[in-house]
Amino acid sequence: MEQARKKKKKKGIIIAVVLVLLLGGGAVGVTSCMKGMSAAMEGLSGMELETVKAEKRDISNVISVSGTVESENIVKVTSKLNAKIKKLNVEVGSHVKEGDVLCEFDSTDLQQQYDTLSKTQSNSQNQTANQHKINERNLENAKRDKEINLQQAQRAIDDAIEAQNEAYNKEAKIVDELNEQISRRDNAKNKMNNAQDQEEYQEAMQTYQEADALVQSKEASLEAIRDQFSSYEKSVQSARDAYAAAERSADSVIQSYQDVLDAEQFQQNNDVQTDLDKLAESIADCVVTAPKSGIITSLNVSEGSIPTTEALMTIEDSGALKITVQINEADILNVHEGQPAVVKTSATGDKEFEAEVSRVVNIYNAGSQNAMTGVSSGGGYSAEITVKDSKELLIGMNAKVKIILEEKKDVLAVPYESILTNEDDDTKSVLTVVRNADGTATAKAVNVETGMESAYYTEITSGGLKDGDEILMTPGAYKDGDTLPLFDSSQAAQGAEADE
Repeated sequence: MEQARKKKKKKGIIIAVVLVLLLGGGAVGVTSCMKGMSAAMEGLSGMELETVKAEKRDISNVISVSGTVESENIVKVTSKLNAKIKKLNVEVGSHVKEGDVLCEFDSTDLQQQYDTLSKTQSNSQNQTANQHKINERNLENAKRDKEINLQQAQRAIDDAIEAQNEAYNKEAKIVDELNEQISRRDNAKNKMNNAQDQEEYQEAMQTYQEADALVQSKEASLEAIRDQFSSYEKSVQSARDAYAAAERSADSVIQSYQDVLDAEQFQQNNDVQTDLDKLAESIADCVVTAPKSGIITSLNVSEGSIPTTEALMTIEDSGALKITVQINEADILNVHEGQPAVVKTSATGDKEFEAEVSRVVNIYNAGSQNAMTGVSSGGGYSAEITVKDSKELLIGMNAKVKIILEEKKDVLAVPYESILTNEDDDTKSVLTVVRNADGTATAKAVNVETGMESAYYTEITSGGLKDGDEILMTPGAYKDGDTLPLFDSSQAAQGAEADE
């Protein structure tokens, strides 16, 4: 865009130089000066004019950056085994598929350890099998004893409750008998009070005395049996407590035998089987396979050697490539994830690869500094560009990237320098070329409104300009109605074919 601005000022600079040359001689009079200026203007007006046609085109604003093609997915193949590499099947640059065997460790020592421990486990299992059966039998006996003891304790509870219920029933019977004698005594007393003669009175008195004696006897019996109620309740509670104690004791014995069995199994699993499982896993890990498809880009082991680091090699996925580029501070806020981009490389010539901004790192990186010169390089912000179809690209290629910040398709556009701006009202116009019948050409001002600006072209959003209109590339000092120098329109330049 800066270049377009400079080109637009070119004719103004020439005029200024002519004025300086004309005014440089102090002895020359004003009249001579004016004549010189007039001649200079005539010379400029006689220059061949460059025209261009207003056309619909695609325009865009881009940021040009560069970087190196690298894999988007990098996997480090690691191993913690401390053994020799028995066989190595790859080298740097090898293409591998997921599941391919990359290398094999020597598993001889691990297999010997596994066989020895497996034999030990077998002997141990044979030795403990009998004890295990004894422990299971003890557990079953404890469960059976619990059942018997609880049955006995329950019978004691039932007997105590039965004795208590008998006491309650006996109390109820005495209460009924007592109430019966009280009623008899009351009736006898009434007869005594209502007796008509001595014989009737004596008979009622005898009945009264007999009933009263029985009432006193029944009250004594009732009091005696009620005094025993607390002992019956205690007997029931004691029987229930004995049941609970027997249950707790039996459960404790059962749990102790169960703990023996659990500990036996736990000891076997942790001390032997766990070690066997670890050895089996290590033996399986001796065969190292590719976790994903890609290219071997680094190799830290060799056949017959013992790895000194966990990272054996690096696999980079050549099917998913990215380019990390540095972004200037002035541009970083304009770069966003998802923006389209175009990638070119020296190896692929003019072919363009579609891409997009997949990640923007808004953290400033100071880069590196040369210890000798003190000059810093590689600093700034960065972004990752993902290439959509990368079959022809190779990891390590130098790439040029254009990040498309803004883009418009099939819009009417003219070169930036062809637009005139009125400083008074900020309106814009272009000078169209009107070709007359007599062979002359006339400049005609056409007002326009502009939209998006690219590095070279400016969008025309409205106004009188139409697709195909011929306009002056650099209007310079010409204005509406000026006669334009004759020129061969077939030789007129049409501007750059591609947007910068």
